Amino acid sequence: MLTYTKITNRAYDMVGSPNDGGVTMSNITDDVNVASSLFRNAVRNYWTRNQVTTNLVSGQQDYTFPANFIRATEVTITANGIVYPLELVASEHKWNQLNIIPSVTIYIPTRAFIKGYNVLSIWPAPSTANVGTLSVSFQPRIRDWSTALSDITGTASVTNSNQLITDSATSFKPQMAGMDFTVTDGTGGNWYPILDVPTTSTLNLANFYIDQTNGTASYLVGMVPDLPEDYQHALIYFPVAQFYLKRGTMGKASEYMALFQQFLDKYEDTYSVKTTGIVQTKQRGAAYSVFGIPPANITSQ
Repeated sequence: MLTYTKITNRAYDMVGSPNDGGVTMSNITDDVNVASSLFRNAVRNYWTRNQVTTNLVSGQQDYTFPANFIRATEVTITANGIVYPLELVASEHKWNQLNIIPSVTIYIPTRAFIKGYNVLSIWPAPSTANVGTLSVSFQPRIRDWSTALSDITGTASVTNSNQLITDSATSFKPQMAGMDFTVTDGTGGNWYPILDVPTTSTLNLANFYIDQTNGTASYLVGMVPDLPEDYQHALIYFPVAQFYLKRGTMGKASEYMALFQQFLDKYEDTYSVKTTGIVQTKQRGAAYSVFGIPPANITSQ
C-alpha cells in the first residue's frame, strides 16, 4: 500500500532535481492530486459512496449538502421504518411547474430536485415536523493531499477487537482524522481509516482492530489513495509525464502518460461495476454445441 507521501517522493525521485527549476514538490503534489481525481471520476465506486441524513422539518423544502458533495446518486425518506425513494426531477421547468402552488404539503414528499452544487429541494414540503429522515447518497469530493498530511510514525498500544489506539508520546493531531493507520512491525499490516482524534494521545479507528494486541506497536499514519493498491503506481506516472511535458521532452512525456492511461483504462474496465463477476454454477457454465446438429443438404439451384 502506498501513501501519498510515498507516491510524491517516488515521483520526485524519478524526475530528479534538475537545475532548470522544472520540478518542485509543490508541482508534484498538485499533479498527484489531479491524477487521483481522474481515477475517482473514471468510475463512481460504491466504496467511495457517502451518505448524509437529517430530520425533515415541517414546511421546509430546501436542505444544504455537505461541503464535499459532488453529485447525488439516491435520495430517500425513511418514515415509520419504511424507506421511500424519491424521484429525482431533472428538468428545472418541471420542478417549477410542481411548485406553482408552494403551500401544498403532504405527509411524505415524493420528489427531489438538485438546485445547485449545495442545495437539495424536496416536493411537496412535509406537513409534519420530524415525521422521518431525509437521506442523500452522493459521490464525495476527494480530499486533496498536502504536506500537512505527510506520513507520521511512532509507537502505540493496539488491542484486538478494539477501536482505540493510544500513543503516550502524544503524537496524534486533529488532521489525522480521515487518514489511515497501520502497524509496521510485523504484528499487523492491515490499514484502518481513522474516525477521529479525541486527544493528542488517542485516536479511534473507523473499524475494529483485527490484528494482534501489542502494547508497543510501531505504526504509520498516512493518507492512502482511495484506489485498489494495484493501481496506486499510476499516480506516480502522471506527475512524471507532466514534468517531461513542461521540459518539452515529448518522448518521455508520452511514455509515462501511456503508462498512466493503461492503468486508468484497466481500472475503468475492472471497477465500472460493483461486483467481481457472476459465480458460474454447473448448469450456468454448461456449453451447448450448435454444431452437433447435422447440416441440411445443400441443393443446387
